[in-house]
Amino acid sequence: MKLLRALTIAVLVGWSSIRTLAAFARHPHRRTLDAGVVAMLQTLGPTFVKFGQIASARTDLLPAGLCSELARLHDTVRPLSPRTAARALDQPQLAGLAVDPEPVGSGSIACVYRAVAPDGSEIALKLKRPNIDRRMRADLGLLAWFARVAGRLPKLRGMPIGDLVDYMSAAILGQLDFEREAANSRRMQTSLAGVAHVVVPRVLDDLSSPTCLAFDFIPDLDVTTPAHLPRIARRRVGTAALTAVHKLFFEDGFVHCDLHPGNLYVTHDLKVVVLDAGYCVQLPSDVRELVSEFFASLARGDGRRCGEIVLASAVDVPTWLDRRAFAAAFDELVRRHASFSMAAFGDDVYALQQTYGIYARSDFAFPLMALLVADATVRRVSSDVDFRLLGQTPHSYGRATHAAQARRSSAVHAVRSVGRND
Repeated sequence: MKLLRALTIAVLVGWSSIRTLAAFARHPHRRTLDAGVVAMLQTLGPTFVKFGQIASARTDLLPAGLCSELARLHDTVRPLSPRTAARALDQPQLAGLAVDPEPVGSGSIACVYRAVAPDGSEIALKLKRPNIDRRMRADLGLLAWFARVAGRLPKLRGMPIGDLVDYMSAAILGQLDFEREAANSRRMQTSLAGVAHVVVPRVLDDLSSPTCLAFDFIPDLDVTTPAHLPRIARRRVGTAALTAVHKLFFEDGFVHCDLHPGNLYVTHDLKVVVLDAGYCVQLPSDVRELVSEFFASLARGDGRRCGEIVLASAVDVPTWLDRRAFAAAFDELVRRHASFSMAAFGDDVYALQQTYGIYARSDFAFPLMALLVADATVRRVSSDVDFRLLGQTPHSYGRATHAAQARRSSAVHAVRSVGRND
């Protein structure tokens, strides 16, 4: 079975490579090659799609253009066929529900459907794709073998390929476990219950099973909602989203690693809705302390300490590396980013790491990647939030946001005054 699947993968990779090279001959751009990789992953199936989705966050290891193309895999997963969905819905606890045959969401592991209970209440049903567990486990075993072989190639020596594949495989296997996801959802709901304006849908245990998760349905979720809100309202929900990230990450050490716009919504009544706890991790205590200290150092502008923490989190530090020079380079990088953008800062950090041959451990890197994803999502809600202050208390970054707004207002007032005097 494994040999047959390995041969199938080899044939599909070969065929996809031929098509990509033919497309590249017509359009010789790097994006053509990156798009070919995405198309190949889609051809290989759900395991490779999920692998690509998670890999899209590792801009420290992969080219930015490829990561951007891989991120498209979140939006291009084909739903279950009507016949397959009907079979998956044939579960005793779901009898009596009126299920809309058109899915409201489609992922590589599951699809989400809207249902109505006899009492009129609306329910979201997350249905696992049939036979997905067996197929993904087999594919992940093959990927681990490919990683061991790839790690011996001269150009890949020193890169943490095995560490990366092991971590991503564990993340995928965790998402196959619906009981674990239900527990994550309950934990996230409890943790964020005291955060104003934040909602986590309730798990409906009596309607759930190992292949189906049922939640309260939240209607009219639209990624464009923030664009239609006034700035002060966007700042309010943006601060609420940042507070939720802070609570989970720094107080609980519990990270939602997939807060892309499809999993964090804003409603018209100014609520932040957090969905999908399938890809959540509990930070090891040492990683939690390092990440917290990194952000605290970043907030006070101590770039040297940030650089030391990056070295402490590395898979391996080359013996030839000048630690003081690296810390000094990191300090200069932090000073250069006084006007802060998490995405631009992250890109420069990863470029610096590659220059010095430094690769972060996956259990440190992926939570930071999760913050990059969360930053991009929250900035779509409000550009006023400042992720440098994540390691501080919510009150601290709340005051900082208002202080920044006050400074902008003062500057505008001064300019207007000069204009009147002229």
